Amino acid sequence: MTTAVTLSNVWYGTQLATIFFSFTTFATSYSSSYILAYISIVASLTISLYQSLTASASSSTSSSSASSSATNPSGSASTKKAPPANIPIQAQAVDFVKSLTPLVGPAKSHPTTPYILLAVSYLFVLPRSIITLAPFVIFAFFHVVNYTKTFVLPRMTANPSLKERAISILDTIATQYSDLGFTWAVQFQLLSLCISFLWAVINTPLNLIGHGDGHSLLNYLTVLVWVAFISIVQSQNLLMRSAITRVVTILDGVMADPRVPLGIKDAWVRVKHIVKNKNLNHSQ
Repeated sequence: MTTAVTLSNVWYGTQLATIFFSFTTFATSYSSSYILAYISIVASLTISLYQSLTASASSSTSSSSASSSATNPSGSASTKKAPPANIPIQAQAVDFVKSLTPLVGPAKSHPTTPYILLAVSYLFVLPRSIITLAPFVIFAFFHVVNYTKTFVLPRMTANPSLKERAISILDTIATQYSDLGFTWAVQFQLLSLCISFLWAVINTPLNLIGHGDGHSLLNYLTVLVWVAFISIVQSQNLLMRSAITRVVTILDGVMADPRVPLGIKDAWVRVKHIVKNKNLNHSQ
């Protein structure tokens, strides 16, 4: 008995590939593994986005069809045309591209899009950073746990009691540790921003004397990408907002220390104002 390969199966495979190539990168620091990890991440996120958008479009179409059937029930079925046979591959490709056009608008505001753009940036533009893989590995791990528990194990012809125990273990992992895992993922994202900022600041004078990494502009571009990413995500993600609030509270406590120079305190107030109000003008 053969099982057809579905888009969900491919997505599951890209999640497994993300975990495998990311851990290979952590263990060996191979450049090729890093590239393959980000290719897997981009593929899995793109499939997730496509499935989400097409599901929403299908739901809207179904609602419209139901409304049309209610007002004109006799004509809804008779107006359908059977798809022509033997369509050339080129025509199929054109039709597929045309079918994606209505999805472009919704994709711009979809919560998955910032993650795709971030992954594409690290795949093609930004300097290599292994720590940036950590959040994607955490997401992939829990996605794999849920998919395996829900779709893979129930279809396996294994010992029923052993299968039930495996499903129970995966269910425990998903329910008890997913919130902690996603919290860690958010913290790794904030840590990536901090590291990229410190790296840019440290390498700026070193590059001037020829002893830095030679990527001053790319380093500051990395900081801007992370600021934009976190700014967008925090508006949609409660965990990100909570993590940022904790960090701000800690830094406010540090800045309250009388030993901190006034210049640094003023800079911190300005940064908070810019981040909160998206406005460079600040008056005391």
